[in-house]
Amino acid sequence: MKRELKSATLKVIALLMSYPEKEMVEACGEAVDILRKEGWLSNDAIANIDAFTKSMREKDVFDLQDDYVYLFDRTPSLSLHLFEHVHGDSRDRGQAMVELDMLYREQGLYNSSEHTPDYLPMFLEYLSTLSADEARHHLDGAVDVVAIIAERLHKRQSAYACLFDSLKEAAARKPDEKKLQSALVLDSGAPLTEAQMDDAWEEQFAFDMNKENQSGGCPKAEDMLARMNSPVPSKEVRS
Repeated sequence: MKRELKSATLKVIALLMSYPEKEMVEACGEAVDILRKEGWLSNDAIANIDAFTKSMREKDVFDLQDDYVYLFDRTPSLSLHLFEHVHGDSRDRGQAMVELDMLYREQGLYNSSEHTPDYLPMFLEYLSTLSADEARHHLDGAVDVVAIIAERLHKRQSAYACLFDSLKEAAARKPDEKKLQSALVLDSGAPLTEAQMDDAWEEQFAFDMNKENQSGGCPKAEDMLARMNSPVPSKEVRS
């Protein structure tokens, strides 16, 4: 039996943050109505998302897809895979994803997409099965990465920044400002040349990979997983 989602706001943000297909763009108006009805985000945040969805509907879907790929798939520092920002291409990243996927499975959630478990829209879909209070608390584990991507998108003057701003607002705690500024010094999120892009994928961009964090396991993954321990209804994660 299908269970009703308890925090649809995060489900909507996950949808809008996903690769733009024609059906998704057509559903934008209804998606914003859900945000207004649920009333979790501020009026300003909803107004910004509404403006974002209206701009999407005014563009050709193929142009939207090109813009999306250029931002999130061709710019490593804007990747929507959370653990890339934390662990880069280290062994810790693989272990963290195994643990996250195991957590999903233990709660009856199965990844039916081509994405790894740390894909942000997928993580948001998981959170959308929780109560709003639980989801806000669990979102804390990703808020620093979310804030870094948000600032990089603002520097690119990308309309997608409003989605990440809304997640910052929805979380129970504020991002770590020192960590944010350090990450922006390492990479502002500016467009890369092809040569720079190749170098960036080789070097990766983990913003906190000191020896203390690398010893004794995967602290950031453990912190995130520790917050995600509430029972959830059985369903597939498709983002």
